[in-house]
Amino acid sequence: MVYKLKKALYGLRQAPRAWYNKIESYFCLEKFEKCSYEHTLFVKQGVYSKILIVSLYVDDLIYTENDSQMMEAFKESMKKKFAMTDLGKMKYFLGIEVSQSNEGIFICQQKYAADILSRFGMDNCNKVCSPIVPGCRLVKNENGKASNARLYKQMVGCLMYMLATRPDLAYSVCLIARFMERSTEMHVAAVKRILRYLKGTIGCGIMYRSVSDGNMQLIGWSDSDYAGDVDDMKSTSGFVFMLGTGAISWSSQKQPIMTLSTTEAGYVASTSLRVLVNVFG
Repeated sequence: MVYKLKKALYGLRQAPRAWYNKIESYFCLEKFEKCSYEHTLFVKQGVYSKILIVSLYVDDLIYTENDSQMMEAFKESMKKKFAMTDLGKMKYFLGIEVSQSNEGIFICQQKYAADILSRFGMDNCNKVCSPIVPGCRLVKNENGKASNARLYKQMVGCLMYMLATRPDLAYSVCLIARFMERSTEMHVAAVKRILRYLKGTIGCGIMYRSVSDGNMQLIGWSDSDYAGDVDDMKSTSGFVFMLGTGAISWSSQKQPIMTLSTTEAGYVASTSLRVLVNVFG
């Protein structure tokens, strides 16, 4: 005997997709537009430049708006359709601490950083003023003593999640992530230096300050090194976008092609930046 389910059950393989399809159809009925490059981001625009932005993470929703009536109408509509709880202003989400005040919004990962240091036995390590030794160029070391591969990958993975609020770690974490296949003690030492830097800057994050006139300028920078990777002579691109006083997007990654000059490396970096400008509109 086979029974056909009338609705998805929690724990089934197809349950997450069924839930997303349901919530997506609801947003469409409520005149939200799904972001073309981020399928869990929905935007609703009203008259007089009113806007409501909703971000979905499984069954948790975070939202922001510039009109309180628009927000209250959305909450009432959600309560009629779904069983939900309003937790008020966001204070903690996916390891990110959020502090909201009249001055603006500050985000950091202080608790998560402390957990990382404790997990890898670096609670009482000596602090350093930079995440990487100036001029350091890590290389593959086939003859070096291999480290604990699993532990190395765990440390790098944890540091990669720190990049959610720490653009100052982007280059150094990008660098150590290149040696996941075969890490040596030299690479572990580089990871531990980042952890020591994290110890000294554990409370750092990003501050988005309030603007009285609502006029915030979007500014982007890009940079590159030339043939910075000693092993394959490829360059590294980096960029950061600032909206008002806070960074909203940043990256550091090795370029996919081998460039022949510093100028060409710079063009490759700025081209990727131009693509993001199109996304930001």
